[in-house]
Amino acid sequence: MERAPMAWGDAKARRRDILRSASRLLESSGYAGLTVRAIAVGAGVSSGTVYQYFDGKEDVFVALMAARLEDVRATLDEFDRTEGIGGLLAAILPQVREIWRLFGRSAQQRGSKVLAGGRRGKRAVTSATVFRRMARSLDRALRETAEAAGQTLVDHPAMPYWVWDSLIGVADDLVHGGSLQARVSADRLVAFATGAIERGIVVSAPA
Repeated sequence: MERAPMAWGDAKARRRDILRSASRLLESSGYAGLTVRAIAVGAGVSSGTVYQYFDGKEDVFVALMAARLEDVRATLDEFDRTEGIGGLLAAILPQVREIWRLFGRSAQQRGSKVLAGGRRGKRAVTSATVFRRMARSLDRALRETAEAAGQTLVDHPAMPYWVWDSLIGVADDLVHGGSLQARVSADRLVAFATGAIERGIVVSAPA
């Protein structure tokens, strides 16, 4: 059952209604179907009201993505460092999968303007800032988890971004079921991928 829009005077709830409407449109139609008019209809408000909160559909898109990146960062910050690197990666993978499922196709449709290239509005800059903050949390969580296990990680600024891109690759497989073609279950894929990523960033002890 759809939740009725909140009272007119509740600005925060009205913004939530707009974002929920946009999220449903992304689910069903991708970025191409994300129009201000459609967002407004789904939220039970006028197009003018949407523009009171966002500059346009791109700003709505990046607000949705930024919120999910913040959720990943919160998971990273709260993760028990004694659970190991594989456990850390497995803990955030469901969120990465959801980000890719919801935004992956749409990011391609809009030319990846959120995190690179293209016009940069205020919210695009904010989203890139949120992504970098999440990457710093990923780097810190990986290093603290490795330290708890007596491991040493490679010392390179690209490391957390490589890990993130690797997780996106796993997420793409989970979304589209690529490994299922070879009868590899999702659990086996995740175990293999997280182990491979861990081996790729841990410095081996001298022989």
